[in-house]
Amino acid sequence: MWFGSEQNPKGPNWHKARPVIKNLSGTRIALHAPPLQSNAYMPFAFDDEPDSFDLDSPDTLEAIDYRSPKPSGSERSDRRTTIWSSGWNFTGRPLLDGASIGDLQVELVLEEIDELPINCSLFRREDLIRYAKGYFSEGWLGNFHHGFGEPHERNVYDLSPPRWSNYLAPLNNQWLVLNGQDWLYFEVQPLRESTDDFYWLCPIGHRRCLRATYSVSRHLSNAGNSYRRERSPIENYRDLMEKIMSTIIVELSETARQQQRSVENPEAQYPLFHCTAAQVEEAKHVMYMRSDICYRDKLKPEDADHRAPKEEVAAFIDQRIQPRPLPGCLAIGPAFEQADPTPSSHKDRANLKLAQNK
Repeated sequence: MWFGSEQNPKGPNWHKARPVIKNLSGTRIALHAPPLQSNAYMPFAFDDEPDSFDLDSPDTLEAIDYRSPKPSGSERSDRRTTIWSSGWNFTGRPLLDGASIGDLQVELVLEEIDELPINCSLFRREDLIRYAKGYFSEGWLGNFHHGFGEPHERNVYDLSPPRWSNYLAPLNNQWLVLNGQDWLYFEVQPLRESTDDFYWLCPIGHRRCLRATYSVSRHLSNAGNSYRRERSPIENYRDLMEKIMSTIIVELSETARQQQRSVENPEAQYPLFHCTAAQVEEAKHVMYMRSDICYRDKLKPEDADHRAPKEEVAAFIDQRIQPRPLPGCLAIGPAFEQADPTPSSHKDRANLKLAQNK
């Protein structure tokens, strides 16, 4: 197509895809992706990482920075470094939609846990699951914001605002195989603003994990919240992400291969974790209450209620949480857990120091 639209955003030309190769102390990461195609909304320091990283060098480890503060009371000393970042602009009708209606950004990160309890390894699926849970119990995916009630429901004597989740996740959680390596995958649905995020995790050592995070931003007029942005489908952004990931090859170093062979996983046993029924119901409420952020219905007075109908928001959430197996899927779970699992964040934290997300 020559031009795109909000309903069919036009991304980069895949025929221009070129190889990206990174060497991490003998572990080789290779993939194909179109060249950087930025827009005014994207950072400028993209696609400028070196091709080789000596992860065993003290100088390299000192260069790994924490890009967000540690949670209060955390004693973790995990480290990470970005090995590749890039992004691609998506356009619509040039004269009507401007220079951009959205973009897909990717960050490929090496995360390292300084200390592991005896017999723990990220090559063990159960340990990788605990590692991924840390993004919610320790990282920013578990963040909340101050909520509010309907005017007729507010208690003037209650000065403590409710805590509303910023995200509904994990969604579409599954194990899959990409070119011979097992990956853990899940998605994150924002409930107010923010980006739609997609996480891919692959262990490359007892203490080291490769994380690919793809973030979709949609720059639409009169659509400042996650529900209203859905008028521009996300499928074209997903398709580009999945094309890139279908080409990724992880060739472990000899040391990493020995570590992988030393770990046993029960055959055909792929543990997963999911959001809960209670979280889904809360997400419907939060997205409904936030559906008027930076949105005004032109057919209503300015001071009218501009939120979306509750039933439409609920229907969107019900559709969004449905499992969607990706190519190479080894195991996939239900849309959500029927009951809240036993709280385990403290137990997980004691068993395994978890790497913190961005």
